[in-house]
Amino acid sequence: MVIVGLTIIAVVVFVVLGFIFRSHDRDSAATLVQGIGAIVVPAASAALWLTNRRPRTELTEPALRDFADELAERVKAQWSAAASERRLIHPSPVPVRWRWSTLPVSGPATDAVGTGTGSSRFRPLPGLAPITAADLESGAVRDLFRLYGALDSGRMVIVGAGGAGKSGAAIRLLLDALSHREALEPEARARVPVPVLLTLSGWDPLNQRLHDWLATRLTTDYMFRKSEDHAGGVVSRLIGTGRIAVFLDGLDEIPEAVRPAALRALNEQTNFRLVLLSRVGELVTAVAAEGPLSGSAGLELLPVSAQDAAEYLTRCQAQPPPEAWRSLVRHIRMNPSGAVAEALDTPLMLTLMRDTYRGDQRFDPERFADRAAVEDHLLDRVLPAAYNDDRPGQPRSRYSLGQAERWLGVIAHQMNSERSRDLAWWQVPRWRPAWPRTAASCLLLGFLAGAAGLFWAGPAAGLGASAVVGLSVTTSLTYGRAGDSPQLLGRLQWRDFVVRENFVFGIAGGGAAGVAIGVALLLTHHRVVMLFGGLVIGLLAGVVGGFVTGLSNRSADNRTPIGPVSCWRQDRHYTLTAGIAGGLAGSLIGGACLGLLAELANERIFGVIDGFLSGIALVTVGGLLLSVALSLVGSATWRTFLASLQLRMRNEAPIRLVRFLSDAHERHVLRAVGPVYQFRHARLQDRLEEAFTTRNGPRADAQRPPSGPDDDGRGPPSITP
Repeated sequence: MVIVGLTIIAVVVFVVLGFIFRSHDRDSAATLVQGIGAIVVPAASAALWLTNRRPRTELTEPALRDFADELAERVKAQWSAAASERRLIHPSPVPVRWRWSTLPVSGPATDAVGTGTGSSRFRPLPGLAPITAADLESGAVRDLFRLYGALDSGRMVIVGAGGAGKSGAAIRLLLDALSHREALEPEARARVPVPVLLTLSGWDPLNQRLHDWLATRLTTDYMFRKSEDHAGGVVSRLIGTGRIAVFLDGLDEIPEAVRPAALRALNEQTNFRLVLLSRVGELVTAVAAEGPLSGSAGLELLPVSAQDAAEYLTRCQAQPPPEAWRSLVRHIRMNPSGAVAEALDTPLMLTLMRDTYRGDQRFDPERFADRAAVEDHLLDRVLPAAYNDDRPGQPRSRYSLGQAERWLGVIAHQMNSERSRDLAWWQVPRWRPAWPRTAASCLLLGFLAGAAGLFWAGPAAGLGASAVVGLSVTTSLTYGRAGDSPQLLGRLQWRDFVVRENFVFGIAGGGAAGVAIGVALLLTHHRVVMLFGGLVIGLLAGVVGGFVTGLSNRSADNRTPIGPVSCWRQDRHYTLTAGIAGGLAGSLIGGACLGLLAELANERIFGVIDGFLSGIALVTVGGLLLSVALSLVGSATWRTFLASLQLRMRNEAPIRLVRFLSDAHERHVLRAVGPVYQFRHARLQDRLEEAFTTRNGPRADAQRPPSGPDDDGRGPPSITP
């Protein structure tokens, strides 16, 4: 960056000296150059000072406590909303129990509770008493917090079958830990770590230290930026000083080949309280290759008993329950080994029964031969129940059941093709070729720009405007950063504003546009100097436009604590703000350069002010419109909109895709995890994809993604007639 800057300065100095020696009125020319220098030099000095400024904030003990409390508030807000959405609080949660796992997933219980020699690896949290090996034999989910807070090893492993309720147990444990922390006095609270729940997807234990990955995730997820307040590496300090406890979900979601390495890294690099969640089979295989997580307490979630399932279903209805519901409950109690009771032994299937059957709808247990048939039946009822317009208090759906089945089937098919459980709306353009979107954008904006140029200054100007806009649109769609992921507006920080990436992007895009501008000016004014002037205008405007991208606080990722719809809206707001800001700044600079060049080319030294003002007036309107247009077509929202049009042409998605996804979320078909959507259950995603491939023929190019936390690992369900 320094070399490029020095090169530009050398070119500018060379041009200025050439102008002075070429001018007939050298005194006036020198005076003009001195005036410009009097403005440019202080401005450049200020820019360098801002670029090199490195604020420092001392992270004192009170400051770290404040940061920990702030993080606790953000974590509680995030997972309280998730618990409410997943209905983990009301009605009262499914009664899930656990026991000490007899499978080879951990070491002995005595190692987890300590040797009793007086030395302690982790002291019990304030208000909790030490535990013994007997406390680890069995219990309910509500008992997990006592174990978590008093384990001498500070390590806990929770395993279970797909749909057994691991994620729900982790959320409830996290909220219990936060409530306990919040109730303590400030001095005691400072000794209690803030629990954070993260998924292991995205961590490469072979090439990235656990501490570094955690710091990056927390910095991104909870918006701890490298701003003036956080310049001291607050997240790393919080982790390093034991002020954070980590819950890691989804060991089974990282590649099988690196799971042993992940266990080894957790053994060697963990110095904080740790809770690890995984499906049984995957963890057993990883432990066989690497050994267990040292000192961990291995707890296994148990199937829900028939009596507990019957009591839960009873609590979900008005009292006394309708006759159809009482009949179902009686059948479960009288046939604890039957197909229905076996199918309803997980929170997943119990919640499907609760949500897809009304109290007055009769469930016929005799029609099902085995538990698989019951599970398939309940999964098949999700969409009909969600898109039933007879639901009281719910708005009428904009979409029919047939549309929802087809479009959600396409989405499930695409997600499985990518081996993903996350649906990020800004990644939808990857589902269809990019060249139609680029061509459509170039033709549309090029036609509008050409028509404006033709009306303003004739055919040459129209052709030049079309060329400029077409090239700029192609560059923006091909190389623009904004389209990779949504951009979120945030407080402007100079350290994020004046950076190498923005400068390089501005040079590349501005240089390409500058050549086109110069050719257009050459065709209009028939003077070679205009070619050079257009290049200067493009470069300066491009650099300004690149710096304006610093208005974006950051890009969203799969765990950003912001909803998908809010993420969509913020990207649109950023597009408009960046377009207007960049257009105004770039047009002022470009217009000034154009006016100066027009006057200096005719040796009219004392007419430069008129040229300056004329150039600004001439370029501002066009430059502003061009900037807004380029910002628009380079945004994630524009690309997703065009991709939705491509999908709609084949009846694979609605034009307003985000509105459709938001409607599915409101109907509890999808759930929001940060800025991405997920199907309510991983098995529902697989079931919808099965129905899609049945209607459209088998696919040979896609592979099923690893089963998610709600899957049972038995493979895809069959289609029920």
